[in-house]
Amino acid sequence: MVDIVVSVAAKVAEYLVAPVGRQCGYVIFTNSYVGQLQKELEKLDEVKVGMQRSVNDAEDNMMEIRLEVNRWKNDAENSTDKARVVLDKDGRATNKTCFCGWLPNPKERYLIGRDARKTALAIQALILQGKFERVYYERAPAGHVPGASDKNLSAGEGGDTITDSRASIFQDIVKALDDEKLKVIGVYGPGGVGKTTLLEEVEKKLKKEGRPFHMIAKAKVSQTQDLNKIQDDIAYFFGLNLKDEPSKEGRRDLLCRRLQKDPSDKILIILDDLWDKLDLKAVGIPLVDESRGCKLLLTSRFKDVLEKEMGADRTFLLQGLKDDKAFRLFENEVGDKLKGNEELKLIADQVIKKLAGLPLLIISVANTLKSSDESAWRNALIVRLSYDHLKSEDAKYLFVLCGLIGGTIQVELLFVLAMGLGLFERFNKTIQVSRDRLSNMLNELRSACLLLDGGNDKGNVTIHDLYSEVVISAPFRGHNSLMMNSNCGSWPKEKLEKCWAICLTDVGKDRLAEIMTCRFRDLKHVVSTKKLALDARTPTWYHCDVGDVAVLGKLKALQILSFVGSRISKLPKEIGELTNMRSLNLSNCRELKIIEFGVLKSLIKLEELHMKESFNRWTGKDETPFEFCNAKLAEFKSLRKIASLEILIPNPNILLEDADLPFKNLIRFWINIGDAGGSDIEGLRTMKLRLEGNDSILSKEWVQKNLYKTQYLHLDGLREFKKTAHELCIKGFPQLKHLIILNSPSIRYIASSSNDLLIDFVMLESLFLDNLINLEKICHGLVAPECFSTLKAVSVKKCDRLKNLWCLSEMQRIIQLKDIKVWDCDSMRAIILDDVREDKVAADDIVQLLNVRCLDLQNLPNMMSFCSGAEITSEDALIKVTFPNIQILEVEGLQCKELWNNQIPDHSFSELGFLKLKDCDNLQHIAPSYLWKRLHRSLYVLEVISCRSIEIIYEGDGIDIECGDLRRLVLHDLGNLRHIWQSDGLPNVPFPKLRDVEVKRCSRLEMLFPTFTVKFLGQIKDLMVVSCENMELIAGHEIGEEATRTTVTFSKLISLGLFKLPKFKGILPERYSLKLPRSKDFPSSLFFQMVDCGVEKNRGYFEKTLGLVRRRGSSIHQQPLPSTKH
Repeated sequence: MVDIVVSVAAKVAEYLVAPVGRQCGYVIFTNSYVGQLQKELEKLDEVKVGMQRSVNDAEDNMMEIRLEVNRWKNDAENSTDKARVVLDKDGRATNKTCFCGWLPNPKERYLIGRDARKTALAIQALILQGKFERVYYERAPAGHVPGASDKNLSAGEGGDTITDSRASIFQDIVKALDDEKLKVIGVYGPGGVGKTTLLEEVEKKLKKEGRPFHMIAKAKVSQTQDLNKIQDDIAYFFGLNLKDEPSKEGRRDLLCRRLQKDPSDKILIILDDLWDKLDLKAVGIPLVDESRGCKLLLTSRFKDVLEKEMGADRTFLLQGLKDDKAFRLFENEVGDKLKGNEELKLIADQVIKKLAGLPLLIISVANTLKSSDESAWRNALIVRLSYDHLKSEDAKYLFVLCGLIGGTIQVELLFVLAMGLGLFERFNKTIQVSRDRLSNMLNELRSACLLLDGGNDKGNVTIHDLYSEVVISAPFRGHNSLMMNSNCGSWPKEKLEKCWAICLTDVGKDRLAEIMTCRFRDLKHVVSTKKLALDARTPTWYHCDVGDVAVLGKLKALQILSFVGSRISKLPKEIGELTNMRSLNLSNCRELKIIEFGVLKSLIKLEELHMKESFNRWTGKDETPFEFCNAKLAEFKSLRKIASLEILIPNPNILLEDADLPFKNLIRFWINIGDAGGSDIEGLRTMKLRLEGNDSILSKEWVQKNLYKTQYLHLDGLREFKKTAHELCIKGFPQLKHLIILNSPSIRYIASSSNDLLIDFVMLESLFLDNLINLEKICHGLVAPECFSTLKAVSVKKCDRLKNLWCLSEMQRIIQLKDIKVWDCDSMRAIILDDVREDKVAADDIVQLLNVRCLDLQNLPNMMSFCSGAEITSEDALIKVTFPNIQILEVEGLQCKELWNNQIPDHSFSELGFLKLKDCDNLQHIAPSYLWKRLHRSLYVLEVISCRSIEIIYEGDGIDIECGDLRRLVLHDLGNLRHIWQSDGLPNVPFPKLRDVEVKRCSRLEMLFPTFTVKFLGQIKDLMVVSCENMELIAGHEIGEEATRTTVTFSKLISLGLFKLPKFKGILPERYSLKLPRSKDFPSSLFFQMVDCGVEKNRGYFEKTLGLVRRRGSSIHQQPLPSTKH
């Protein structure tokens, strides 16, 4: 009995004493808990800084930030605010006492101790949650086809390059691709007839329609088949990395598994320019009987290759243009040359007959003849004519060199080979002069249509295979001038030693050692990547494993040496013996850790040094030299000819140790001081400065001279610089195109002048400002209209003193603006401030932003309108802002009740395709009825998140409207939402093309759609409903609606997810029948998940329905099944 009493007493004591002790502990250990909170807050601040840097880097690379990361950042800010409140209370509590000041107030100490303890524990948990593997979503693969439309694939549309005579073939190809029975489709015809162009138009058509394929990949096969390249080309479109797979079998199997990963995926693989049979199995492409949803679209010059070798189910012959079509194309290209000249027309007709109706040759010859006299027309000889018409002999040599290499050629490789072959002997004063000469020659070849136009790709050129075939090597100095990879194994050593140039691929260190046994007496250039090019002056390795490169020290005549992306760890002292070196490229040599001291100092003729993504371990001035002491910046003082430089200097302090470096005359540069992050724009003169308080570096003469020439400027951490941003360079920024300024509290203005009229930033295209806590204005004072006149994108974040971006008087200078992003600016009241009138505003004042495509406004607590500041004469007389071409609008954290007023001009927002509203707690309506009529024509995606006052999404006025084009609807955390739309007064369905619906945490929503919308429910592809406590049905009756015995077929449904719906009864109400995709009539493959939904009734029906789906290979996760009656 005593034991029982003791046991009970102990248990009672445990439940009573422990809580009492904990409560007393809050009073006794207050200081300890506050100290712990201070430490945890410091840790959280460190994690926040690291997180923000990761987010900034991701955003600079145009990656979408994960929702959970943004949620964590908000939680971190909230926890930080709570912690600071507690710490602030602790500071004030020292003055609060009792017993006449003898003791601290126990109630205050209890509250502070309790709050400090709980907040510290919450921060500890938050720190653990903040360990994200990556902060961004992966991009969709390049081959992904967005679901643009579900209408039947129309074959009647083609691009501008599809002539009337080819429209029928275009239509037939599109129809064949839509035919489930046809797995391999081929197009054949002579070279230059336009096969590749036709397939490009077919691809555009398929992507525009969004069906029937989910993924499209393509590869160029060419006459010399390279399985690795074909595999890499296809893998790129799936976001698949084959680089780390060493074996052929491994690459093949990995690609094959990816192509067969999802049986429901429909995949099109385009293989262009087949000359012979391609072993699909060796590539990793499933054979026809294994291909499931995979189709092939092939091109070749030979019908037999397609039908007999590749087993094409159907082939199409693409012939040359008929005489009248060919003549019309020729006539369009030569312009007015043929007008009124009948004799010339007869000659033109004869020339066109020689061209066999091939569009490529017709365009090329026409471009040549339109500036030639009549005699040239009479002697036209197709390719040779265009070749002979070239004014420069060097351009002819360059054309032949392109023809010998063939296909797509890197400009850098072409430059190295051309240097080695002596093409620039008369323009060889400097490397830069030679590069400029090459650029002019390539332009000459493009204008003659002898090289294909690569658009924005300035790093590569392409020659059509038709031209490669007719190229001869006669213009070169001898038949031994160029050796290609295909015949290198059979050449004797004596013949190899006479070569002017050698072009190899995939060379390792053993092959390099073998080649270097030859005596290249005149060798002047060496380069290294996936193509190794050795020539009399220019050896080149690209992405090779070359090991020890000391052997290259023997090549005393060497002028150009490139190891782009190669695996080398050390640049030994022997390289310093190459005193004739003019260009050294070490870009992307990430394993390069040592450049021996003295190597760079010895290269006194060096004009180009590129070390981007490479060596950065510079030795400081006071570091003691030893056997493998790394290079010092002081060595650059010997390089007086340096004109092109790419360099990273992680520690800015090293620059304070040496006097001015010889970088004053740079023509091309990428200079990163302080390891500043962010993206790059290839080809622009770039400076990235993360000075961390070493602002005095800006005053160095070489820095000032290069700032003047900079096109891309990234600044981070300016603390001591007390001037306006434009004063960073004494002479201004006349060539600057992109400006990024981060974390610089000393900046008050970007452009400012109090006396003389400021003319600067006249070429600026983008402006990004982040965490400039003292920035007051972008423009201040006397600023010329030319300033910012080319600006296209502006992004402003965390500039808390900034009240507006521009004044109304400045709007003329930003007419080219396309993208506006303003985030987290606490003082921002309006984007535009009216400063132009003292008079009152008239009702017809309009600000037109004609070119704005994207507007993103987030967390601007004091912003109430886009344009404000003028005195208003009446309630409706607001300044009107019009966005006639805006396509994307994102609004987050604005506290206004109405997003739109009733003064929106006609056509404003008529092109809006994406609308996102988030954390707008006071917002009463998505849009008024008159604006919905406008949005219906264009709105494609609508996302509404955490807008607590929204009760209905679509509000009509009972007037008939056009069918809306909305495809995706996302509704999250809408606590008062009752309806997506109501049928009262609506003559038709607002969103009949809706395909993707996602609803989460909408607690008052009882159903998604009224049953009168059943006609369009069959079009929905993806449907997800999560944590909606009152959700009973997906489609239900509205009050007064009569129930009918209707069967609703979800024929397009791919994914259905239902989670945490405690009142869920079923998808449809009683007397309605549900039909899901389950047979050949409905080819969709349903992915179904249901967790914690309603009670388990009628399980048999769902098991039967879902069982049929399971046999089609679908993934099904079954938890308690819903109750439903059919």
